[in-house]
Amino acid sequence: MDITTFQTFLAAAATGSFSGAAQRVNASPSSVTERIKQLEYRLGTKLFIRDKRGCQLTPAGEKFMGPARKAVRAWEVAQHEVSLPARFERSLAFGGQYFLWDRLLLGWLDDVREAIPDLALRVTAGAWARLNRDLAEGELDMIVVHDPVFRRDISAERLFEDQLVLVTAGDPANWKEDFVRIDWGRSLGLEIASRLGIAPETGLVLDLGQRSAKWLTANKMAGYMPEYLVTPMLNSGELTVIEDAPSFEFPAYVCWRDDVDPTLAAEVVLSFRENTPVES
Repeated sequence: MDITTFQTFLAAAATGSFSGAAQRVNASPSSVTERIKQLEYRLGTKLFIRDKRGCQLTPAGEKFMGPARKAVRAWEVAQHEVSLPARFERSLAFGGQYFLWDRLLLGWLDDVREAIPDLALRVTAGAWARLNRDLAEGELDMIVVHDPVFRRDISAERLFEDQLVLVTAGDPANWKEDFVRIDWGRSLGLEIASRLGIAPETGLVLDLGQRSAKWLTANKMAGYMPEYLVTPMLNSGELTVIEDAPSFEFPAYVCWRDDVDPTLAAEVVLSFRENTPVES
């Protein structure tokens, strides 16, 4: 059984079709069918139910998802680590929300490489939902996000405090007509909608991170933004805070899998705390 078979199984589960899986793993549909057939034979159970619409996981297939992901992840980590120069004794797959990189994480990246010279890093930027998912599935070892998914196998610490404030680039008196919903996480979206008691009239939802502020400015619109992120734009007068609007706590968390070496996790978290320019 080779790792390609597990990758093919995961691709079929993700796309819901063997033809979709074939495109992902760069194989023919007949090769995908044969790989799944061999995998089912080795496991002694059906993993998929196929029909005209595609394929669906059986209960056994659902159970096999976790082991398959771990196997693929272990192989990817092994490939990465054996190719590293001898001076790198440890490695970490890290992800941070898009809008946190420019003002926070790029500086941290330079500092942590200097502070922990034997640590090899694989870093990525993403939306909060994908980062939480990749952490849970073992694709990432550690993330910094504002809306973590708390799980028993994941540790989390508050990294710094922030708040969402309602800002506008237009006339503050007209902010209700100009209001645009900006996605900062599921729970906060519900709370903001409940507290404001208004329905956005623009028919638009933004999930652009830092670029949302630029869009608000260019289009003279209003929306909730992290105060830390837009402080330069507030100081320059490009954006104005709506003073009588409610604000919402928006702390950032550093989260890591419990199978990460505790000593390494502690060193990286310490490097965050020493280099975070916002008071905890």
